Amino acid sequence: MYLHTRLLIGIAVVTLIALAVSVLAPLVSARAEISRETGGSLELARLLLDAQRSAENAADSAAARSAAADKVALATTLRHVTVTLRDPAGHELASSPTDLAVGGWLTRSLAPNGVRAVLDFPLTYHGAEAGTLKITSYPLSELAEIEQRAARDLVLLVLTILAMSVATYATVRRGLKPVGSILSALRHLEAGDLGTRLPRLPVLDLDEISRQFNHCAAVMQRASMERRELALRLIEVEEEERRRLARELHDELGQSLTAIKVDAAYIARESAGRAPHVETCARGIEKLSTEIMALIRGMLARLRPYALESVGLRASLGELVSSWQARPGSRLHCALSLVGPIDDLTPDLNIAIYRLVQECLTNAVRHSAARSLSIRVTAENPAPAGQAPRVTVQMAEEGAPPAEVNDAAHTAGSGTGLLGMRERVQARGGELTLGASASGGFALTAWMPLVTRNVVTAHG
Repeated sequence: MYLHTRLLIGIAVVTLIALAVSVLAPLVSARAEISRETGGSLELARLLLDAQRSAENAADSAAARSAAADKVALATTLRHVTVTLRDPAGHELASSPTDLAVGGWLTRSLAPNGVRAVLDFPLTYHGAEAGTLKITSYPLSELAEIEQRAARDLVLLVLTILAMSVATYATVRRGLKPVGSILSALRHLEAGDLGTRLPRLPVLDLDEISRQFNHCAAVMQRASMERRELALRLIEVEEEERRRLARELHDELGQSLTAIKVDAAYIARESAGRAPHVETCARGIEKLSTEIMALIRGMLARLRPYALESVGLRASLGELVSSWQARPGSRLHCALSLVGPIDDLTPDLNIAIYRLVQECLTNAVRHSAARSLSIRVTAENPAPAGQAPRVTVQMAEEGAPPAEVNDAAHTAGSGTGLLGMRERVQARGGELTLGASASGGFALTAWMPLVTRNVVTAHG
């Protein structure tokens, strides 16, 4: 059933019930009022007949008035009227009880003077007048009953409206109850949980939304998997290109520079003492070749960290940090902390962590004015309870001025270096976040699912 159909049916049923109650309740009340009014009229007629009959059966006129007075005095309470027996001289002999309700403010405002109507009914004895039965009406009593009925009807109307409101609210709330699960699923999807799915919903409108949501989530999940596979492939291609370039630099350019250096040394040796200018030029070429070869060795170390294959990740990271700190003019002190079975990781995870730390050092040296940098690499194996094993890289700067912190964060956040790190981490099913360190400097945290040589643990 569609949501609007359910709401319309629910509201229509509630409205019909409220209408039936508002119609039937006054009818039931009117029936009781009619019965009381009829009974009151009959009681008045009976009292008048009994008074006249008792007077007719009396011995004399005085006895007739006495008998009629007894009937009036012993009469039941009449509705809205009082019967009073007076003798021919106008003296009151007896009076019937009556309801003396005066009502509330509404009654007093409708009949402020308490207007009464009086009717005289002669009491006869053998054709002669023995007295007068005076019938006095009390409009205030009637108005008071009307006011009471109006108050009851108003209370009933208020209760009916409240009942309609509660029933409508319950109907709408029940119809929109699945919206909570939809919002929860959207929050999970926003948090990156692309495996979130919605169940079948009882409302057709929301069920259609559920199907479309599940379809979109499935498409996004497939796209994320394809993007991750593509990113992994690109990273593999990049690393292969780095290795190819490193081989060419080593094999081609390295051999050529070695040959140039040897030739320059030979020329310098042969021209010594005979051609000082030639010797000086040859010595300069030899020195320049040596510097270029040192530069190429540094490039080779960055392009292809051979130490990863020979001595492992722990020693490679230590050598990387030491090489950055040993550079002339370096003002950055770096503290490296390695926790867990770092050397048991797979080669592709080793290179990912190595590149991540390498990029952190590059950004810190190029873009930050921080005096110190702490890098911590943690391999959680075994993992904490309830979590999948992961490897975490944490970097935090200390001693950077606020302006430099902001500039460094902006540069790192908008540059290709961070984008490459983020893609590399996400390609392995991890996450990279930026923030501020405890001292106010720039901070980076990245985690990836832990993969060892013997056990493969995936976390999607």
